[in-house]
Amino acid sequence: MEYSKIIQANVDSLPKDIKWWARFAFHYTDLSNAISILQTDKLYSRHKVEEEHLMRNDNASYQVINMTNSQAQSYVRFYFRPLTPTQYYNEGYKHPQLRYDLGQNANVPIPIFFAFDLEKLIQDPKVQFSALGQAGKGSKIESGIDAFANLPFDKIYSDGFVDDEIRKYRHAELLYPSSYAIGDALEAILCRNEFEQSMLLTMLRNVNLSLFYKYKSKIKVCRDKMFEKNGLFLQDIHLNGDNVVITFVDNYAKKQYIQRMMSVYQIEAIDPIDIVISFDWKNSKGTIRKDSASCKFDYANSTGIRCIIHNVKASILAIKVECGESLIGYKEFMLNNIF
Repeated sequence: MEYSKIIQANVDSLPKDIKWWARFAFHYTDLSNAISILQTDKLYSRHKVEEEHLMRNDNASYQVINMTNSQAQSYVRFYFRPLTPTQYYNEGYKHPQLRYDLGQNANVPIPIFFAFDLEKLIQDPKVQFSALGQAGKGSKIESGIDAFANLPFDKIYSDGFVDDEIRKYRHAELLYPSSYAIGDALEAILCRNEFEQSMLLTMLRNVNLSLFYKYKSKIKVCRDKMFEKNGLFLQDIHLNGDNVVITFVDNYAKKQYIQRMMSVYQIEAIDPIDIVISFDWKNSKGTIRKDSASCKFDYANSTGIRCIIHNVKASILAIKVECGESLIGYKEFMLNNIF
């Protein structure tokens, strides 16, 4: 038996819309961490990240982290698939009253997936895997082609509604010790919509132009069976003269999540959240003016915010949108043809 044949058998057995899952291993993180990963060209274990102070946004609940054994935290961790139970609870900006175990860190405002060629990854002799997730008490860690062939892939790649006993296998992981050079195995960097794709590209270009050109062809939007889209996130930022309009995605998945978690926590109403919008006018010499605006925002119902800004003679206007300390939007506008 060969890894390639096991992977192809999984592809052949899956429904058309998720066949592609079986060809990849996925690393899930926030946009701010994604930029750090691209700057170092490596993924790091939690232990290594904490030692080097590399993490910008902590994806997991502290309750889960504290329950997870130390061995698991010494590995770089990949999932066999997207749409894990953890992703359901932390994808998108989640209202603090509605987060998993009410932990502030159970929050991935702008989710990014690094998709790796599974066959290339699994052929590395250092790679191990587990049929269940390593969070909490962990699961048996195995290696080798025979153990790989015996993984319960029908449960790992299950889709749609299933009972809790099957759902837990969606957390199956691949593990690599300490750090992993993303190198040739990286196939794509997947974003939730065009706005967040543009945001990642802009921020990467500002950090390092050579990295922008190196990775821009891999940074793509993935619409199919990848994201929950059940948190607060932006559709776009528009600029028309002195008007700025920030639009949010308002969909059934978000409304359903809100209703579910309000029921779980027995909440009758959720508090408005604080939105801060920062404006940074720039020219060739640097920033020439800064300004900001803040407002209370109805998390459950509002679809947009409109601001009136100053008419400043500048070449670039950078607009940043934050909820609390979480970055949820960033866009730059060339102003030469606007003002």
